[in-house]
Amino acid sequence: MTKPQQSGGASVRELKAAALDALVKQELARKRAADAAKTARLRALRLARDAAEKIETAPKPKRAARRDDTSI
Repeated sequence: MTKPQQSGGASVRELKAAALDALVKQELARKRAADAAKTARLRALRLARDAAEKIETAPKPKRAARRDDTSI
């Protein structure tokens, strides 16, 4: 018996593999987007926390010492 000959075009196996590859690529892209969003959110939270800490720990400006002009 001889193998059946394909008449131009991809085999079913190749089509399934291509479809599966496309699904895998979509899933990877979805995961990358979710990771990027999570990273951006965490970075924004960290920057806000650092800014709040910087404001809290910043030294308050000292007032000039008051002098009483009673020595006249």
